[in-house]
Amino acid sequence: MFTLNFQNISTSQIVNELKSKGYFVFEQALTEQYVEELLLDVDFNQIIVNNNDVGVVTAYNQKFLTHCLGSSKKAYDLITSQKVLDICKEYFTDSYKLTNHRIYQTSKISHMPWHTDNNRQVGKQLVSKHNMPGLLFLFYLSDVTKNPFQYLKDSHKWSHKYSHEIYLSDRFIDNNYKQDILTFMMKKGSLILCDIHGVHRAEPFQDNRYTRTTLLFQVDQVGNENAGHGEKNIVNTEYIDNPTQEVMDYLGFGFKREYPAFPCTSVATMTPEDILKIQKQLLPLTLQAFAKSLATFLLPGEVKINAKRLLWHLKSSRSMISKLFKK
Repeated sequence: MFTLNFQNISTSQIVNELKSKGYFVFEQALTEQYVEELLLDVDFNQIIVNNNDVGVVTAYNQKFLTHCLGSSKKAYDLITSQKVLDICKEYFTDSYKLTNHRIYQTSKISHMPWHTDNNRQVGKQLVSKHNMPGLLFLFYLSDVTKNPFQYLKDSHKWSHKYSHEIYLSDRFIDNNYKQDILTFMMKKGSLILCDIHGVHRAEPFQDNRYTRTTLLFQVDQVGNENAGHGEKNIVNTEYIDNPTQEVMDYLGFGFKREYPAFPCTSVATMTPEDILKIQKQLLPLTLQAFAKSLATFLLPGEVKINAKRLLWHLKSSRSMISKLFKK
């Protein structure tokens, strides 16, 4: 999972940098093989439509696998890794929880505003900023030459002055803090870890041929007095091969969650291109569904049941013959 160089970095060094600078950066913290295997768990070309499972959704020029703990063992192992837990344990002074996570892909065009991630929500709406300590973990899953993460140096120390603002404008930052902008163009597998009170964004870009893929998750020191803070964590129980109390508390088992999954999506958040792709996928399925509906309407129930029984016996016979030939 982690490269040897990253494994050799002490937790204390990471935490000290976070508390003094507000961020910690490490080039290629994940092995290339691990990144490739993780990406095999995500099919960004398959958007879920009436699919009773977790999957990829689209929001304009971004695609999200929000519930990656429910569909990617590699993502689960990374997010719950002992290295991550050790960093959180040393950084926080009270109970901490995983409050959101997602693998996402940004392509063609993006203009993210400057912001902090210490947000309180009521339903889908951001209503205020909170004072809870928190950490943002961001792993590049592709080489990032455009749309890199940007952070304002020392902003975790002064961002509270603008807690009445949801975003800070580009013009305001350029006029007041341009010299403090740190830009992180790095190779896939690299880690950016920062204080959620620090002002940051992904640098705007426009390039129809460029795509950036990222794994992001946030951990907040919620304590017992902040029940309801955070998005729900949908976890595939098959992945929990080490159900320690530390992991259960971190994932928030038994902890109330009130925020909806990010992003809030619908057909309205899809691009015309994606809608067209969906239509191409739906056409043969629509014809198949129509044929099934017609057969259901015309054939008596007993005939349909006998047909299913016949198909089941045919499949069973083929399976037995196949096993005999293998022997």
